[in-house]
Amino acid sequence: MKKIYYTLLLLVLAFLNTSCLKAGLDELETYDLNDITNVRFEYRWWDETDQRMRVQEMEVEKTFDNDHKIVECSIVVPDATNTFSTEIRNNVSLSTLAINVDASTASRITPLNGAPTMGVFPSDFSSGEFQYAVMAGNGDIANWTIKIIDFQK
Repeated sequence: MKKIYYTLLLLVLAFLNTSCLKAGLDELETYDLNDITNVRFEYRWWDETDQRMRVQEMEVEKTFDNDHKIVECSIVVPDATNTFSTEIRNNVSLSTLAINVDASTASRITPLNGAPTMGVFPSDFSSGEFQYAVMAGNGDIANWTIKIIDFQK
């Protein structure tokens, strides 16, 4: 008898926890922005002493032209420190960096024409100009160009 009772109770609870709501839901916002809002470059290396991956963010001056969808970047390699030694700093070049980009809410970024993939290390930025397609949440696409106009070590 207990087994039948528990089985019926389980069926009732399963039925009560299902939802058939089809109407009356809030309309979700469809995002239509496809802008790049920030660009960061970093150098990564394996620290044998501490057995961990280290990351050094580069100093980047950025100029955003939202009308023409262009970001111009001037990259400065920071001075050496205890963890970012002179030897490691000497390995930093445009062909050994990774890029990270902030974009509008709900957008996706896709590299175009062989541009380096976001977050992949090492990536080669030595050609100085790259294009990325930024697709908004509603499907609108804008092609952005990221230009490296200066690299100082």
